[in-house]
Amino acid sequence: MSHGGKIIVESLVAHGVRRVSCVAGESYLPVLDAFLDFPQIEVVTCRQESGVSFMAAGWAALENAPAVAFVTRAPGACNAAVGLHEAMQSSTPLVLFVGLIAKADRGREAFQEFDMVQMFGSLSKWAAVIDDARDIPAIVARAFHEAVSGRPGPVVIGLPEDVLFPEVDGAGQASPIAVESISPKDKDIAALREALQKAERPIMLVGGSLWRDEDCHALEGIADRAELPVVASFRRQDIFNHRHRCYAGELVFGANPKLVERIRQADLVLILNARVTDPTTQGYTLLQGDKGQKIIHVYPSKSVFGKGCKVDIGVESHISPVLKALAGMEIDGSRWADWRSEARKDYEQWNHIEPGRGQKWNGADVTQVFAVLRDLLPDDVILTGDAGNFSGWVQRYLRYGRPGRLLAPGSGSMGYAVPAAIGASIARPDRLVVGFCGDGGFMMTGQELATAAHHGAKPVIIVFNNGTYGTIRMHQEREYPGRHSATDLTNPDFVRLAQSYGAFAARVENVRNFKSVWKKALESNKVALIEIVMDPRQSTAMSKL
Repeated sequence: MSHGGKIIVESLVAHGVRRVSCVAGESYLPVLDAFLDFPQIEVVTCRQESGVSFMAAGWAALENAPAVAFVTRAPGACNAAVGLHEAMQSSTPLVLFVGLIAKADRGREAFQEFDMVQMFGSLSKWAAVIDDARDIPAIVARAFHEAVSGRPGPVVIGLPEDVLFPEVDGAGQASPIAVESISPKDKDIAALREALQKAERPIMLVGGSLWRDEDCHALEGIADRAELPVVASFRRQDIFNHRHRCYAGELVFGANPKLVERIRQADLVLILNARVTDPTTQGYTLLQGDKGQKIIHVYPSKSVFGKGCKVDIGVESHISPVLKALAGMEIDGSRWADWRSEARKDYEQWNHIEPGRGQKWNGADVTQVFAVLRDLLPDDVILTGDAGNFSGWVQRYLRYGRPGRLLAPGSGSMGYAVPAAIGASIARPDRLVVGFCGDGGFMMTGQELATAAHHGAKPVIIVFNNGTYGTIRMHQEREYPGRHSATDLTNPDFVRLAQSYGAFAARVENVRNFKSVWKKALESNKVALIEIVMDPRQSTAMSKL
């Protein structure tokens, strides 16, 4: 016989789980106790539940597999909801377990009671409460399958206290449910071949989750042979090598205007695995079928077709089978070779930084910081991002491509970068991990530096401090010039704060000092924070480019 907590952990082991994030809670004490008997699962204790869910979302994006997190009852679940929203928006497979009040106390507005299924109904693919410990293996198996099948996403499983504590027999063993590959129909491949044969100005738009490195490399070969320009969707830049001659840029907030116009002029847009949203469509002004533009959308769930753009042909398929079909096609790209070459030139001009030039700012010139930084980063660096105007530099000037990775919130949520970077460092201790955030975003999850110190994680966190909620300030300047409300911030001393957690920390107020500070941060061999003091006017200037 085993109690419900042990059955949960046994089921996680059966599904190959190697680590979980959590904030401990008395509602799931039997699970915490059972972890002691299964040391193959690393338990990462965070300082707030948003850190728990963001960290798990980062793991899932990094490892292309469902990540697991635990929180307790209503307060913990509410705090974790922001990470669930991120996982849903980014199609990230995540399984969140929530400790609940006892079944016998339901409906009495008991201490920390809430309706978990109702709360997470729109934030997850599936939400369910386990009412019998004997059902645990089957429900856990379904949860993992739901998280990765079709359109990937988060699943939430409720664990009542009186299901976890008692010992039961007859629960059986968890058996993972195989996820069947969804392949395109022959008629879809024929239609795709015909569309490419007729095209004069084609573009491939790539995005979405669960791209394997071999898929990314296969895509490079296809684009190279067929002279196809490739564009990345919002915060999915690591799918395609930016140094490749076919890379044409990214459709993000503040995208290259020349790229936006090129998308308008394309006669064929092949969307591979991307969920089409407002950043990618520039506020639903692109990909609406204008000028006879033909759009083919490949995605593993037909539920997304037509939501963000006009679709002429919807191909319900995982990405690998479609790439295999494309690789087998004879595609004559000679007639659009100049189109591809021009797209590449536009990207190179947009990505270029003139050395040592630019306006004088009160603080470090962030553009020049990125000029230095992109020459310092190794090819296999893992970068995590946050929401904020600083991300314009991260998107525009850094160069991505496997084995390097970009983990960033498709939901645009502040607070993601720090826990995601710490989680990535825990999962990949041999890789350099760098997290980018603004002063506003850092203060939402910066306490997770304590988690990094506790677990020996060694990411470098770069905080761009302009003393404002910069994105909102930018919008205020556009709508109500000179009238600032609720966007000025009073910040702590970030260096001393980070040092109090045991981190290396330093402040950069001039780009000339950045390289030496960077070197010291890496040599410290521990979690590090570099504060970049920047002029808030530079964020506004960047947004107008």
